Amino acid sequence: MIISHLARACYPFHPYGGLERHVYHLTLELARLGHEVRLYTQPPDPGNPATVDDPAWQAQVRHFPVPYTTLKILKRNGIPDRLVNYPLFSLRLGRAVRHELPPANIVHAHGLAGYGYARKQLPTTPLVLNPHGMEEFSGRSRAKQLAYAPFRALLRRTASRAAAVIATDTALVPEVERNLKVPLSKIALVPNAVALDELDREAAGINSFELRRKYAANLENPFIMLSVGRLEGNKGFEVMLEALGQVREKLTELQPGWRWLVVGGGSQAEKLRQETARLGLTERVSWLGPVDTPTLHALYDLAGLFVHPTLYEGSSLVTLEALAHRLPVIASRTGGLPDKVFASGEYEDGRLFPTADAAALAAHLLELAAFSPANLKELGERGRKLVEDRFSWIAAALNTVALYHTLVIP
Repeated sequence: MIISHLARACYPFHPYGGLERHVYHLTLELARLGHEVRLYTQPPDPGNPATVDDPAWQAQVRHFPVPYTTLKILKRNGIPDRLVNYPLFSLRLGRAVRHELPPANIVHAHGLAGYGYARKQLPTTPLVLNPHGMEEFSGRSRAKQLAYAPFRALLRRTASRAAAVIATDTALVPEVERNLKVPLSKIALVPNAVALDELDREAAGINSFELRRKYAANLENPFIMLSVGRLEGNKGFEVMLEALGQVREKLTELQPGWRWLVVGGGSQAEKLRQETARLGLTERVSWLGPVDTPTLHALYDLAGLFVHPTLYEGSSLVTLEALAHRLPVIASRTGGLPDKVFASGEYEDGRLFPTADAAALAAHLLELAAFSPANLKELGERGRKLVEDRFSWIAAALNTVALYHTLVIP
């Protein structure tokens, strides 16, 4: 199959962001499955690699840089720049796809990169659109809502002309339907993914003994609970503190060496530290601030339980990372988390609790703290299997190709 893959940017030609990594991994896995991929993006940034050192990429991927011009007075990728230049860039993408021979079997576009092709499509080449986070619909300020109005209109027009629109979580299907005004029959569920091979390598350069000495010193049987996220009100860390305050004594009876480590920074950092002190938990709770990627993954390996008390969540990459590191998970029942955390069945890997319910969270903390190491390990292994089966990049590529086959015109 010939796939035209349209995006604003792709790692490693552009910075290492969420969209850029998504485009890279999907392109690579499609190539490894034997498909010809024509990748259309902005030209590589100066100093970035011009190719990918992978045999499948070099054999199956052709990269077509498409000019993205901007006025010098406009900040690159700022809202004014995107308002003026992104539609023009997308029109160039559409023209490039239409002129390439032989025609592709499918066009897969990310966000507004699909607008130019959606306006004028080849008769036998349908469009698949992944709108990703739909940032255009989440502006909190009135000014941002007004600034994003043209983007919303363009994205809706693109979605209306697509053969399929991807939602990356079951919980996001209603948002895609509502925001993009497309029928439910057009929405396809293709979960986001994590790169397991990269993730397994991340912690290799970190001295795990030093981490254990630093965060679990003098603990005969440490029970490390880990959370990762911005220290903001919507992440629910106050709920976890409240839960720990409720069960501190019982938790200590079950796990004398318990600690809660939190990775991330944000505007609520000082407030959370003050609440930690008020509850008398300073010796048990560590606010680590931001850490580099290898250290983060080494902390996943150090921990025995991942806790995600968030009040609102999308796909939750951190939960997928924790599961991939074989950590049992306790998480709030919101966003995409019910797709990933199961209390029973083949993929039993943790527990869910009602959002903001500190008592329910506390009960689950005690429940899992009472588990034997073998039982906790079994939960962790099931979580890893879930990621391998449903949220690895090969699974995402296979799901994507299955979607293509339902749309391709013979």
